[in-house]
Amino acid sequence: MKTMNVTPMTVAQYESSATVVKMMKAVKKGLASTVKFLMFISPVYPQCTQGMR
Repeated sequence: MKTMNVTPMTVAQYESSATVVKMMKAVKKGLASTVKFLMFISPVYPQCTQGMR
């Protein structure tokens, strides 16, 4: 089994990669909720635009 030397640099790299993973999950959730919202509003949207003309 390989031992890992823990230096401040490796800790910083791990923390930054963990932050990136959290951010990507948040972005993915945001995009999913945006798509769900657009799918929800899409049947209503053409009627709204017809009323504006």
